[in-house]
Amino acid sequence: MKQLRTASILATTLMFGLTACGGGATTTDAEDIQQVESALHGGRRDGGSPKFTVFAFTSQTSTGGQYTDGDVRLESITGDGETWDRDDLQTVRRATILVDDGVDATNGGHNLASGQGIESVPDRWAPQGPATVTPTSHDIAQSLGNFNLTSIVVTRENVGTASVEVRFDEPATTFFFWERGSKTSPTGANSDVLVEALDARGHVIASYKLLRSEYVDSGIAITTWNGAFSSPTTPTGTPPELGAAGLLLDTPVERLRLTSVQQGPGGTNDDGPDYKVIAAKPRRRGHHH
Repeated sequence: MKQLRTASILATTLMFGLTACGGGATTTDAEDIQQVESALHGGRRDGGSPKFTVFAFTSQTSTGGQYTDGDVRLESITGDGETWDRDDLQTVRRATILVDDGVDATNGGHNLASGQGIESVPDRWAPQGPATVTPTSHDIAQSLGNFNLTSIVVTRENVGTASVEVRFDEPATTFFFWERGSKTSPTGANSDVLVEALDARGHVIASYKLLRSEYVDSGIAITTWNGAFSSPTTPTGTPPELGAAGLLLDTPVERLRLTSVQQGPGGTNDDGPDYKVIAAKPRRRGHHH
């Protein structure tokens, strides 16, 4: 039910955007909107049904040791008896903000932000994206285009929809997600996100609502500064931890659409996912131990 409601909300948001840009939705626009809704029923244009499957993994990381609130570099991933080194992985190369209509009256901007470790700038252990509450699509791509797990997309919890399309250089079937939650969350994560696979034409061919309950606590604590406020909010506060969840798709794609919705009391509330996503390179699902 949550998945279908999110699809309806996103389709409505996209329709408003299309009609505002052109005075009325074209036949192609209507088809694209229909794709958003039909995808959440598991459908696709050619009658098949690609599906996402969740799997658990563990993250091996390193730090430079000089800054307690600095970089956390991903070294490798292990899951289902396989290991992916950094050479087996690819980061996001392009990102496009599709919808970001929430309003943060206190800090400025909308719901999306780019975050980095509080001391990531002086720390030279790993590159990171910018810290800003008014990110461009390029900023989002920079946040995700590295192996620094403190360099993330931050989503605030104002009423609205936040949707980003990400693109990898090579088609992939294996995707790794980290979500910054709280120390008190049993899975590390405390937010949900709708993940949609897009084909070369931008049509949705598979979708999955990745719930906070499906992550596994990675035990990796990070801090975040987004240019306006930090997490934790005080120097003595407890840093939040990352939840980790993998998604395996049965057909390779280069593009994912990541969407969260916040409607307030009584509505759909994904509670602002703060995430990193990395993909495995094609034909290299990993090597066995």
